[in-house]
Amino acid sequence: MDLDFFRKYDIWAFIPQYFKDSGEMTKVITAEGEKHVMPMTIRTFRSNLCRFYSIDYYSFRKKYGQIIGSINCVPLAISSNKVFMQLKVRTPIFRNDSAMAYIDLYSIERLEKQKDKKGTDIILKNGRKLKILYSLATVKKHMNNASLVLEHYRKEKGMIEYPEMLEKLYSNLNKPATKGDIVILASEILSIKNSLNLNNDRNNLPVSGSSSQHYENRL
Repeated sequence: MDLDFFRKYDIWAFIPQYFKDSGEMTKVITAEGEKHVMPMTIRTFRSNLCRFYSIDYYSFRKKYGQIIGSINCVPLAISSNKVFMQLKVRTPIFRNDSAMAYIDLYSIERLEKQKDKKGTDIILKNGRKLKILYSLATVKKHMNNASLVLEHYRKEKGMIEYPEMLEKLYSNLNKPATKGDIVILASEILSIKNSLNLNNDRNNLPVSGSSSQHYENRL
């Protein structure tokens, strides 16, 4: 697979889909409104996605699974503003057949109960509807887990939330800046710079006794 695909498109969801003549493939929905059918299983597509973002999926799942209390259906964060939830969209037909889709938390516009009240419809921001085989309460639980994983991911990467003081300052850009505004801005920039330097120093510390492990648990 050409990994440039992940640079070109903003992926909102990738979903397992079974074709009678071809077997399992992966349907990809993008923010650009396009739908792509990739000739590979969803596990292979996920593997390529993780390779592009330099993520060891099984190490990631083990670490963040401890945060949410389960190594099953661990949300996959690939950046500071994108985390994929795993949600059931189909019933497996064969052994090792995939049932879980990966849906970007921030692509969701709203949730709707299905008429039978057993499942949930996810409405994406582009109006596309995804049928989920989980109750509304279960989907919301996965959304909360995704938010929790993303929060820890951001902290681990040393990412700092946008200072409230700066937000107020920039909301008044149509007004002339005072000396006080400039002092606040300079102070916040220095604070961010020091935090980033501290994080870099921590990352450069020697690590003793580290070893790589291969986790055999798979979806």
